[in-house]
Amino acid sequence: PPLQWTGNAIDLVELIYGIYEMGCINNGEMPLKQLAPLLYRIFGVEAKDCYRFYTDIKRRKTISHTHFLEQMQEKLNERIRRDEEAELKRR
Repeated sequence: PPLQWTGNAIDLVELIYGIYEMGCINNGEMPLKQLAPLLYRIFGVEAKDCYRFYTDIKRRKTISHTHFLEQMQEKLNERIRRDEEAELKRR
């Protein structure tokens, strides 16, 4: 079945900008205006104005500008710690 983004659209835009800024696609040679629609299509999201969402991200006052990416980092680090603990218990 096709992929379906079930998170908030603004979180997807935060992820898209992170990928873009890291230069992870085509050695950073793909313009954002091409990358965003491609990732929207992959995740089954109707085309959104990613620039408007980016403006909203920049305006965040009560949470970090990169709230979603920081949550992702925290969740992945928690997973790694759990896996490491499980490995130690098996030894």
